[in-house]
Amino acid sequence: MNKRKLASLEIKNDKIFVFPVLNFIDSLVQYHVSMDITRYQKFRLVVSGMIQERIERSYPGTQGSLFVEVYRTGDYFEIAVRDKGVPGWQDFSFDKNAITKNEQDLRNYLIDLYVDEVGLEKLGNEGQRVFLRIRIINPVEFIEPEPYEETVALDTNITIRPVKTAEDAIEAIRCIYSEYGYSYSYERLYYVNSFMQLIENKEIMSFLAVNDHGQTAGHFILAFSDFYKNMPEISTVVIKNEFRGLGLFSKFMTHCETVGKELGLRALMGQPVTFHPMSQKAFLRAGYTATSLLMSYINSDVESEYNKDGERLGLSVGVKILDENAYSRVYAPKEISGFVDRIYKRLGMKYDLCLDGEQEALTEMLFETNTTLKMSKIIVQKAGDGLEEELQQAIQDAIKQKSEMVELAINLNSPGCDYAYEIAKKHHFSLSGLIPGGENGDYLMMQMLPGESMNYDKLVVVGEFEELRNDIIAITKK
Repeated sequence: MNKRKLASLEIKNDKIFVFPVLNFIDSLVQYHVSMDITRYQKFRLVVSGMIQERIERSYPGTQGSLFVEVYRTGDYFEIAVRDKGVPGWQDFSFDKNAITKNEQDLRNYLIDLYVDEVGLEKLGNEGQRVFLRIRIINPVEFIEPEPYEETVALDTNITIRPVKTAEDAIEAIRCIYSEYGYSYSYERLYYVNSFMQLIENKEIMSFLAVNDHGQTAGHFILAFSDFYKNMPEISTVVIKNEFRGLGLFSKFMTHCETVGKELGLRALMGQPVTFHPMSQKAFLRAGYTATSLLMSYINSDVESEYNKDGERLGLSVGVKILDENAYSRVYAPKEISGFVDRIYKRLGMKYDLCLDGEQEALTEMLFETNTTLKMSKIIVQKAGDGLEEELQQAIQDAIKQKSEMVELAINLNSPGCDYAYEIAKKHHFSLSGLIPGGENGDYLMMQMLPGESMNYDKLVVVGEFEELRNDIIAITKK
């Protein structure tokens, strides 16, 4: 997520600041964001409630400072309130029958209606931060075009070139549509202007595979994120039916590695679905290491040839280190130290495996829920005092909001990783693997599927991904 701070206002815990702050936010929206006015007015109502809530509860009986922060973050417009006052407001759930009687239930009901993402970040000594996000681009509403029809490949001499023009973007969008229709979850890829803006902002690099006759054979993207810095994901890979069987997937992988080395990237990541062994094999042949299996990760609304039964799709995660000098100090949980060690050895990355980590002084944790994708994410950067209570509250909130999948990422470079792992197990999180290689840290991945068990046996995985699954099953059955 390419986050850009538009403004930060310091205010005191006094209600007289609410309307001046809202008016200031209004002016930022008019200048920076093109948004449907009705959608924004509803969002503004919820933002007003968030600011008032923190003003009332952050510093009871005394005076203190709060910071209202405004961000433009990729697809989203974000408003956050940060303070060092009394922790609070992590439960975003509601009882629909109580919204006319209870202020908290009404506020959370409005959040569910008018907000696309909501979350809370524990910042240790810096306090806490509550944030609300609304999609800047309205949901995709396209008139259904004529069904995609295969053509005859006039030649098979394929070249890969970057998307540079609006015409290129249109070809890329057509390619994505040929696989997903209009169900692909990243909506900005369906709009030419926003597609080009993603490229200009260096949030993605987009590539077309084209033959000598100008026919588009396929498309793929390198998607960059703040969470896995300097380790983009190879995504949105589409090969049109008439060009399959030509080894294009492997050609795409090679091209990404070439580009990655030219850019000085630390690593590359691929996430092939767990029902497509051919793509898993292609990543493994290209030198990727199987590091994680993420159950039920992709929303069941995504329509593609891999998802015909309306189930959420799982992902198999592979990582390839490009930087020969990449190094990591890893505080592996004692119970799974052998598992962690095996993955790093296969990865070929320089590392030190430490088993003497201990709980840190303070907890730093992010909790957020994406209502569109029906999933919640918890990121533990530092595991210290209050972690168990914060984790338990986040789990309860995710379940109340009917999240179908809860992901927990624990920073492996934190000495408190073992402590966090034991607490997570106690609260029914299961090991999913690791995602190492990002410049901002390596992560131990755990998951919970509310109301379901983690049935790894149903995944269709091959080669090293199958070995990884067997290791995970052996650990989780102990």
